[in-house]
Amino acid sequence: MSMADERMDRDASGFGNQAEEGGSKKKKRSNRVKTDVSSKKKQRPAGVRVLLWLLRKSIVPLIMIIMLITGLYVGYVVVGKQPEDEVFQWSTWQHIYDLIFADS
Repeated sequence: MSMADERMDRDASGFGNQAEEGGSKKKKRSNRVKTDVSSKKKQRPAGVRVLLWLLRKSIVPLIMIIMLITGLYVGYVVVGKQPEDEVFQWSTWQHIYDLIFADS
């Protein structure tokens, strides 16, 4: 198949550059179709919308808290070579705080 035949097949199937197809007119038409479809889209109930909004807004803080806990565990157990059962005890972190901020 020659390149001219491939080009003709591509143009016939709707693929080609925008200059050949009148690019901007086709874009405007497709945008208009999308807005018509979205206006007919069924809206979710208010409770579901609020729940989804809360989930979207809280995902980053949740990931940050998970990473903080993971970092504390890795730093204390893996790097510091301390026992695993002491990682999440309040007295451990209070002792570390006192060591750092003690008046000397």
